[in-house]
Order: sequence, then structure tokens, then C-alpha cells
Amino acid sequence: MRLKSLEIQGFKTFPDKTKLSFEQGITSVVGPNGSGKSNISDAIRWVLGEQSPKSLRCAKMEDVVFNGTDKRKRQGYAEVTLNIDNKDRALDFNGDDIAVTRRYYRSGESEYLINKAAVRLKDINELFMDTGLGRDGYSMIGQGKIDSIVSSKGEDRREIFEEAAGISRYRYRKIDAERKLKSTEDNLLRLRDIVTELEERVGPLEKQSEKAQKFLEYSEEKRGLEIALWLLTLDRSQNELKVQDEKISIAKSQYDDAETALEQIQNESEEIYIRNGEYSSKIENIRTEITDIESQISEKRSFVSVAENDILHNNENIDRIKNDIAQFDVNADELVKRIADKEKEISELDADIIAKKKKYSELSEQLNEINTTSGKSSDVLQEITAELSVLTSKSADARVTEMTAESTVSELNSRIESLISSNDEKKTQSEELADISKDYDNKIGVAEEKIESLKNTIDGLQLKLSSKEKKKDELREESNKLMLDVKEHMRKISFLENLERNLEGFSKSVKTVVNAQSHGKVHGICGPVSRVISVPKEYGVAIETALGSAMQNIVTETDEDAKRAIRYLKSVDGGRATFLPLNTIKPRELRENGLEDCYGCVGVAANLCSCDNKYNGILYSLLGKIVIAEDLNCATTIAKKYSYRFKIVTLDGQVVNAGGSLTGGSLNRNTGLLSRANEIETLKKQTAVLEQKSKDAENRSIEISREYSAFEAQLLGSRADLSNLRQDLVRLEAEKRACDNELANAGASVENSMNEITNCRRRIETLEKDKNSAKQLLVELNKKILAAEEKVNELTGSRAELTKKREEISLQLQNLRLEIVSSQKDIDALNSDIVFAKSTGNENLERKAELNQEIERIKSVILEKTEFINCTNAGIEKLIANQNERSKAIEKINADREQLEKRSAEIRTIERDKTSERETSGRELARLEERKINIQKQYDDIISKLWEEYELTRREAEDCAVEIDDSKQAQRRLNELKQKIRSLGNVNVSAIEEYKEVSERYEFMSAQVNDVEKSKKEIEKLITDLTKQMKEVFVESFDQINKNFTYTFKENAGSKLFVSEFSSKTILKSRSIRIG
Repeated sequence: MRLKSLEIQGFKTFPDKTKLSFEQGITSVVGPNGSGKSNISDAIRWVLGEQSPKSLRCAKMEDVVFNGTDKRKRQGYAEVTLNIDNKDRALDFNGDDIAVTRRYYRSGESEYLINKAAVRLKDINELFMDTGLGRDGYSMIGQGKIDSIVSSKGEDRREIFEEAAGISRYRYRKIDAERKLKSTEDNLLRLRDIVTELEERVGPLEKQSEKAQKFLEYSEEKRGLEIALWLLTLDRSQNELKVQDEKISIAKSQYDDAETALEQIQNESEEIYIRNGEYSSKIENIRTEITDIESQISEKRSFVSVAENDILHNNENIDRIKNDIAQFDVNADELVKRIADKEKEISELDADIIAKKKKYSELSEQLNEINTTSGKSSDVLQEITAELSVLTSKSADARVTEMTAESTVSELNSRIESLISSNDEKKTQSEELADISKDYDNKIGVAEEKIESLKNTIDGLQLKLSSKEKKKDELREESNKLMLDVKEHMRKISFLENLERNLEGFSKSVKTVVNAQSHGKVHGICGPVSRVISVPKEYGVAIETALGSAMQNIVTETDEDAKRAIRYLKSVDGGRATFLPLNTIKPRELRENGLEDCYGCVGVAANLCSCDNKYNGILYSLLGKIVIAEDLNCATTIAKKYSYRFKIVTLDGQVVNAGGSLTGGSLNRNTGLLSRANEIETLKKQTAVLEQKSKDAENRSIEISREYSAFEAQLLGSRADLSNLRQDLVRLEAEKRACDNELANAGASVENSMNEITNCRRRIETLEKDKNSAKQLLVELNKKILAAEEKVNELTGSRAELTKKREEISLQLQNLRLEIVSSQKDIDALNSDIVFAKSTGNENLERKAELNQEIERIKSVILEKTEFINCTNAGIEKLIANQNERSKAIEKINADREQLEKRSAEIRTIERDKTSERETSGRELARLEERKINIQKQYDDIISKLWEEYELTRREAEDCAVEIDDSKQAQRRLNELKQKIRSLGNVNVSAIEEYKEVSERYEFMSAQVNDVEKSKKEIEKLITDLTKQMKEVFVESFDQINKNFTYTFKENAGSKLFVSEFSSKTILKSRSIRIG
């Protein structure tokens, strides 16, 4: 045997796995103080089973586990493995290599392994017994060990000697033999007590055995009769079950027919409801279309009204233009007449001028004759006279020019004054017309703004109508959807209430008790537990799991009420039930500190539920010591923390039971007694909310419809206002055009007058210049004439008469000349008037032509407007026809809706009948099924009794049953047998076997006492032999040890010298390791 290696992990100062290999020879481990050398020897001692922390230099065993440093976290366990070469089979183990392992966890658990197989500490101690390698073996010599051995007491030193001598095995066998001896003595004492007890029982059991024999005879006969009668009952029950099945089949068929009819009615009702909704939607759509058509008709009629107004205004314009043309014709006639008058005056003036010119010529000839006569006197005089004649003529022309210019200037000034006066009037008129035009512009701008505003208003109203219509459709759809949801919720509520009312899911006993209470047969019943507590939805699964079958426990007012209910169940064979009287059940509460702070803890189950105050005791009795956790991991953590002292249930129904067992898996979907009431309450609340939402949606739909109608009326009014405004705008525009024409004509007239005034002023300036020139010329000519006359007078002297005559003729010539010039001027004026009149006539003709063209244009516009009116009226007629068609469609839809309403009323009547029929069939079906259940229960009870009492199946019972001729007589015999059995009193049926067993056991125990006494003697002899062998071996070994010690330890210079020369045959039987 040789130590091969040592593996350390997590032990004291060895956090990492460390392996120390020991080769041939001596292995020395060296290092400074505190490096862990001693921990290696501690590890070897610890793996060999050392149990004292003090021996390992620790305060407690947990200190052997590496406790961590600032840079290394602490270990969770310590493990040491000792590998030993056992090829020489020095150890009693079948293997060449032995690995002894000890593992210690920080939580306190220990493990011992040999070659990785779990063993006991005792197995390790026995393995190293008598090898010196035990935990107290001499092979482990630490610091001060030798000194302690030398200075130790005799008893301690004896243990080392015994170990070295190899008598530990004998001592262990001796101790084991002594323990067996003690056990044998105890067994012998117990056996003697048993024998004494059996002696006392044998006598009474013999009497009971005889009584039991009679009981078995009666019971056997009773068994045959009872089985036969039970078989008869089974046959009757089987026949009744067949009859019940037929009745149930008929009732089920009737119920299914009614259910199918109701489903069909429901489907048809839903279809009618949907069709009714579709009809309502169609009607609304058609009404919307009719509204649009009415809007279009109103708009087209407004266009027609505007067009008719335009036509009327255009006709007025045509009449006005025609009046203007007629006025132009009248003015043209007047101009023609005036021109004729002027031409006549010109002709008369021309004739007058010709006459005057003729007279002028005659006077000129006379003057020439006078001048000639005078000229004959002298040539000089003739020249002067000729010159005088020329000067006189020029003087006459100059005077005529002056006079003509003066009169013309006077006329032109009068004309200017007239034109200025006329222009002032026309300017005033133009200003008034401009103001009127500006007023028209303002009115037209206001009208256009109003029209634009109305258009925006109409667009806004149309958008609002569209929005309201969309909102109304959405609300209608929402209301329909909500009503369907309400119906679905009501159907679910009805179904769940029917289940609740029929106590579906509850046991037969609960149904029996609750029904009995409703009929007054029992009193003081508060109901099942599931009905007296209220659980939030999120905790429903957890609370149902926590309660389990206790959900069907029945709460009663008092224990007397519970007793009466139990008696009632027993009397009607209604099954078994658990009752919870309020006056006896006491609450249980969980008092654990820090539970609320645990991660994942939801709370105590009782605190998560609610109930009436009087049921608090029941609630806390059932749920006061159950905790609800979020999930299974949290539940196991909490349970482990509190040492599995109470039950924990997760939200999804998994359970950690008190004690540590786990229950879980998928949930049973057939449960839900708690959640059903919550679901009904939730559905009712949801239904109330949905109904309120439906009403709100319907009210909002009605309000939207009102708003829609108001907006629609407002839209129609706005369209009518728009039509009126458009008519006003057309009228204002026409009036403005007339005003603008008048303003233009007035402006043109003023401009013409101003041009004429300018021309007149230019002519006045020219005439003034001509007048001034004529005046100067006349002054000069008069001077020359006077000079000439003076010369003539000087020359002639006596020709005064001729001169006078000449002067008269010259004066006449001058006057004629003036008259001719005046007449010529009048002719020019008349010609100017004629030209002006003709120009005015031409302008009037042009204006007339323009007015005729305007008339033609207006007629064309009137024609277009007429065609537009006819086309629009045709469109209006089509729209009215379309509107009538839609109105007829609405009437048809309403007729169809009336038919649907009639059908709906018929369906409701049928539904009531079918519902009544279904309820009747359902009650009958329930009664028949209950009857069948009772019969089946009777059948099953008999089958159960056959098995429970006799362990027989029906087939086996039929094989062993006796024949019965008369069932009544057999029943009487059965009653007699039962009476005889009762008269026997309490019978120990097993007394026969017990008597046989006790007698046999008495004999066996007597033999056992003899055997134990014999074994006791053998063990005493073994102990004596072992003591003798131990003594002999110890004395021999002690003499050898004493001899070797005397040789090995010698005194030298007052000090002791220790030399390691121990013999492997004496003290060291394994390889020595010196540490330090």
C-alpha cells in the first residue's frame, strides 16, 4: 500500500483544484510560515474522517471551506481526494487503486465517496482499521505530535500501541459482539413478554373463533341470498335504465328540436336585424341622395332664376336701346328738317348775296363813272381818285373784317359760355354717375363677398353634412355592433346563469342540499363556498387551485343546520358533502415575518379575496395559511426560505405543498365554479357598459341627425340666399354697365365740348388778331383816304357834288359789302351747322348701328339663357323624376321593413313558444336524467357492494348466486340471517385466523426464546475468546514496542535526540510523510 497523490479543491487556502503527487522515496513540502503546509496534513486528516474542527485548527467545520478574499469569491464547498495504491491488497478492498473523497458543503451537508461511490463514514473507518491511516492513526505525525505521544497518559498511549499492534479489529469485533449481546438480551426480554402476552390471548381467541365460525356460516348463506337479490335488482335496474334511455332520447330529441328551432330563429332574427340595418342604411343613403338631388334642384332653380332675371334685364336693356334708337330716329328727322331749313336759308342768303353783289357791281360802276368823270379833269386827280377808290375799298374790307371778327368773337364767346355751362352740368352729372358707379362697385363687391362667403358657408355646410353623415353612419354601425355584442353577452349570461341556476359543475350532494333549501326542506344553508366568496379575475385560477374540492363545501349557519342537512342527504341517498358551520369554524392565519418582502410573493390567499364579514372565518379557515406567488420559481424560493411550512400556489395553478412536494401540470378546463360567478358579474357589467355605449351612440346618432337636418335646412337657406344674391349681382352689374355707358357718353360729350371750346378759343385768338390788324389797317387807310381826299379837294375844289355822291356810293358799297360779308358769314355758320348736324346724324347712325348690334348680342345672350333655362328645366325634371323614383324606393323599402317587422313579431312569438317548449323539455330531460342517475347509482351501488363486500364482478356473482323461487321468502330469510348475525353481537371475524396465527406464533416464540438463549451463550463465549486474543497480541506487541523504544530513544547531553528509524513492521505500516 502506497500513498500516490492528494487532490484538494476549496479546502482552507486552496480555492483552485490542486494535486500533490507523491513518488517513490521521501516527499518534502516546504514553504514559509502561513503558506499552507499544515493545511495539507489537515486535509489528509479531514478526508480520513476527522470530525473535530479544533483538531483542524478551526472554530467550526464550515471554516474548512475557502472563505474568499478581496479578489476571489468564496467557495460553496470543500473537497479532498486521497489516492492510494492497493496492489498489495493491504486494504480490504477489491481494487488496485482506491480514491477516498470527502466533500463538505457550506450549508452543512457532507458526502463520503470511495472510487466516486457514496459510502458512510463508518465504511471509511473500517477500511483503514489497523493500518495506522485512520483519523487518529500514528502515520500522521504533525508538529508536536511526537512530544505529545511521549508525554501522553497511559490510556492515550495504549490506543497508539493497540493500533500499531493491530488489535483494533479485535476490539471493534468485541464491541460489536457486546452490542449484539445487549441486543440479544433485549430481544430475549421482549420475546418473553410476547410469549407471556400470547399465553393470555390464546384462551379468549379460542371462544371468539367458535363464535366466528357461526358468523361465517350465517354470512355465507346471507351472501348467497344477498347476491341473488342484488342480481334481481340489477336486472330490474337495467330494464328501467333502458326505458329511461328511451324516454331521455325522446326528451333529448324534443329539446334538440326546440334548440335547433331557436338557433334558426336566432339566425333569422339576426338576419332580420342585419337586413333591417341594411334597409335603414339604404334609406339613409337614398335620403342623402334625395337631399343631394334637392340641393341640385335648388341650385339649378337658382341658376334658372338668375338666367330668367338676366333675360328680363336684357329685355329691359333691349327696350331701353330701342327707345334710344327711336330717339335717334326722331333726332335724325329733326336734323334733316334743320338741315333743310338751313339749306333753304343758305339759298335765300345766296340769292340775297347775288342781288347785293349785283347792286354792289352797279354801285361800283357808278363810282367808277364818277371817278372817271372826275378823273377827266386831270391825270393827277385821276391817279389820286383811283388810289382813293382802292383805299376806300380796302377800308371797307378792313371794316368788314373788323366787324365780322367782332361778331364772330362775340358768338364764339357765347358758344364757349354755353359749352362751359353744359360741361359743368355734364361734369356734375359725371361725378354723380361716378359716385353711382362707385356705389355699384361697392354693392357688387359686397354682393360678391357675400356670394363668396355663402359659397364658403355652403362648402363648409356640405363638409359638415358629409362629416355628420359619415359620423352618423359610424355611430349607426357602432350602435349595431354594440347591440350585437350586447346580445352575445346576454346569450352568454343566460347560458352561464342557466349553468349556475342548475348548479352545473357541483356534486350531486351540493345540488341536493341547495334544492332542498329552495323547497324549504332544510334551513340555515348559506350556499357553497364558491358562492359566498368573491375572487378578482386575475387570481381566479390560483384561488380555485388553492381551494380544490373545498369550493363545493357547504356553508351553514350552525352545526345543527349541518347535522340536519347530513340527515337529509342520508335519507334521500343524496351522497356525501362537507359542511362548514359558521359557529364552529375558526379562522387560521399565517404569521411569517418578511413574507410580504419576498420576491414574487403576491400575498396570502385570504387577503386577496373578499366576502361578507360573517364569512371571514370560513375564508381564513380555508385560505388563511395559503400563499399566492407569481410563478413556480418564486414559489419554490419562498417555500425553501420558510422550510416548506405552508402551502404556496402560483397564479397559473402550480402548487408547492407544505413539506416540499410539488403538484402541477395542465389545468382542468372543466373547473371554473369561482370564475363563473365572476364571469357572470363581469359580463353583466360589460353588458351594462355596452348598453350604455349603445344608448350613447344612438343618442349621439339622433343628435347628429338633428344637427344634420339643421345643417341641411341651413344649406338650403344658404343656397336660396346665394340664388337671390346672384340675381342681385346680375341686376347690379347691368345697372352698373348702364351707368358706365352714361358716364362714358357724358365724358365723351365733355371731351368734345372741351375740344370745341379749345377750337373756339383758338379762332377767337385768330379773329382778335385779324380784328386788331383790320383796326390798324383801317386807321392807316382812313389817314390815307383823308390825305387823298384833301388832295382831291385841292385839285377839284368845285366837284363837291361828285365827291358827295362818290362818298354816298362808297358808303352804300361799304354797307353792301358788310351785308354780303354778313350774309356770307351766316351762310358759313349755316354750313357749319349743317356739317355739325350731318356729323351728329352720322354719329347717331353709327351709335344706332352699335345699339342694333348690342340688341343682336343681347338677343343672342337671351337665346343662350333661354336654351340654358330649357336645358336646366329638363335637368330639374329629370332630377325630380329621380327624386320621385328614390321616394318610391323608400316607400318600397319601408313596405319591406314592415314585412320584416311583422315577421320579426311572428318570430318573437315562435321564439317564446319554442323557449317555453325547450325549458319544458329541459326540465323533463333533467328529471329523466336525474332519475336515470339515481337508477344508475342504484345499479352502480349494487355493483360496488358486490365488489366491496364480496370482491365479485357481476359475471362472477351470477356464477355463484343461488336460485331463488320466491324473492319475498328469500328476503324474509335474509332478514332472519341478518337478525341472527346481529344477535351474535360483536364478532371478530378474524378470530379464527387470529387464533390459529396466535397459537402458531406462541409455539414459534417459545422456540425463538430457546434459540436466543442459545445465541446469548455463543456471543458471551465469543467475547471471552476475543478478550483473550487481544490480550495476547497486545502483550506481544507491547514487548516489541518497548524494546524498539529503548533502542531508539537515548539521552545525549541532557537533551533528547529523535531519529526516524521506525520499523515498518512495528509503528509505520505505510509510507511516512513529514510535513514542515
